[in-house]
Amino acid sequence: MQPVRPLITAFLLASSGFAQTSEVTATPVSEPLPAEAAHRIYAEGMGRSQALRLLRDLTGKVGHRLTGSDNFTRACKWAAAEFHAMGLQNVQIEKWGEWKLGWNRGVWIGRIVSPVQLDMYVATSAWTAGTKGLQKAEVVLEASGEDKESPAVAGKWVLSKRKFGLDRTGDEQRAAVCRTVGEAGGLGVIYRAADPDRNFPTRVRVFGSHETALLPLEEVPTTPQIAVQADHFDQLLDLVQSGKSVACEFNIENTFRAGPIELHNVIAEIPGTEKPDEVVIVCGHLDSWHQKQGTTDNGTGATSTMEAARILAAVGVQPKRTIRFCLWGGEEEGLLGSRAYVQKHRTEMPKVSAVFNHDTGTNWAQSLSVTHAMKAQLAPVFAHVTRLLVPPDADWKGNVFDVVGRDQISGGRGGSDNASFLAVGVPGLNWGLRGRSNYFAHTWHTQWDTIDNAIEEYQRHTSTVIAMAALGTANLDALLDRANIIVGGGGGGRGAQSATLAAGWFGAEMEGFKFTSVKADGRAAKLGVQVGDVLKKVGGQAVEQPRQIFQFARETEGDTVTFTFQRGEQTFDVQAKKEDLPQPRGGQGGNPGPGGGTPPGAGTTPPTGGGTPPGGNGGEEEALLVLR
Repeated sequence: MQPVRPLITAFLLASSGFAQTSEVTATPVSEPLPAEAAHRIYAEGMGRSQALRLLRDLTGKVGHRLTGSDNFTRACKWAAAEFHAMGLQNVQIEKWGEWKLGWNRGVWIGRIVSPVQLDMYVATSAWTAGTKGLQKAEVVLEASGEDKESPAVAGKWVLSKRKFGLDRTGDEQRAAVCRTVGEAGGLGVIYRAADPDRNFPTRVRVFGSHETALLPLEEVPTTPQIAVQADHFDQLLDLVQSGKSVACEFNIENTFRAGPIELHNVIAEIPGTEKPDEVVIVCGHLDSWHQKQGTTDNGTGATSTMEAARILAAVGVQPKRTIRFCLWGGEEEGLLGSRAYVQKHRTEMPKVSAVFNHDTGTNWAQSLSVTHAMKAQLAPVFAHVTRLLVPPDADWKGNVFDVVGRDQISGGRGGSDNASFLAVGVPGLNWGLRGRSNYFAHTWHTQWDTIDNAIEEYQRHTSTVIAMAALGTANLDALLDRANIIVGGGGGGRGAQSATLAAGWFGAEMEGFKFTSVKADGRAAKLGVQVGDVLKKVGGQAVEQPRQIFQFARETEGDTVTFTFQRGEQTFDVQAKKEDLPQPRGGQGGNPGPGGGTPPGAGTTPPTGGGTPPGGNGGEEEALLVLR
């Protein structure tokens, strides 16, 4: 637990002055976050935290929360009940869309039963077929172009040696193979799970296309496609290729449910006392993928939003502006819930002062990137954060919080839900996170996204920071400045998230392709890159969009990739190992593009941005939000 400073200890020991029913009055104040209010928020958030309790309830009592699933509907009802219990007002489950089908997953079981016995780790993409109970059968290899005769597959499991990527192309290829196998009477297709890497050789990531949920029930896929953890798949393949008779059994409890299926966001408020029509939004997405509990993506962000609401309600704040707490649906499929919210409430957008969005895991909020004008406005708010809080990690050498001023902030083409607001010029801000959680490589969309990877002291810290930020911003003399918000950002293409990923991989901060800072121990520094250098080419090809950095790198032949930089009038080349590149992944929505990988620093999120790195839950569309 984070050390408590002597002054705050005195507050915690006070008898009735800090009872949860006490109020911070709405009398005029000389600063947006009065010292007394800051102390009370700190005492409540750090001394009586419910952050982990909320996260345990969400992940344990509800579990994974795929958009359109029964679990997501339960999560919305659970969150609304919690907001009511906190005493928030205007609590509602607000509809943003409707799909034709629901899809739920149950137990996934896969094992080799002969000639050896092995329990395998298996998973499936969302919106794919189940097995209709436990099915035991012989395993045969998928026919190749060199086979003179296709093996009989009727009543058998078909093992595919193809490498299916975690993107739309991979989805389409798997679906095509499954259709062929199903038409021939096969039970289903078994394939090697994508995305293991050198550091996490058993990592499994599965996503899925929500477009299936838009189909009539009679058109949904009926042939299972089953991903098997890489090492287990390799053992199975060796057995089959040895010529032995191999049998497996699978029980994949995936089920479709006829709709219509209503889709929702959850909204709650602390109304403003002076300017109730002006709003500060605190938010995170409630939905998750379906493989595990959805703890760090994004149970951590959803429940820090709820805990910030609880803290402010408990100390009885009466902000000048309304503080609105929003839990989004459909983030993983393309920021669907937040985009629909912005469209529905488009006339209100000019009065939204700021959007504080929490995504990307359980690490602690250490920075916020804003324009220089915003930084000046927010300085007195975050002065209390730096005065009262200490870093959750004793070995942290930097500031407990940095407000990073930039010439401009950009977004609107993807990433996390703050991008839906940036797309219309609203200050959509994502927290820069630090800490020991290796989010992008370890828990992000994997079988390890479970409650045991949540870090309680980080959740307590972040929720307290969010509460202070929300109240202080709601009490500012004016709305946050909107100049120098660049819609689209990141140089086009896959937008801000590809730029964020590149900056994280290089261990630097970048504006376009120019390096504005370089970490001493980061990859860029080790390659000899300096502040002011500009990336010009990758693998001999000129880069024009951030997504091309890793696209061109992967397309080069050999074990190394050549990066060409310009320094002043000179250019120079450096080589990096191709095996160090982030691996491609993708899906159908929110956080666009091929790519992925681990930013340096054991899951540290670069302070330049937030949201999920490209891929995983990323699609190809990445269209700008259009208001009609």
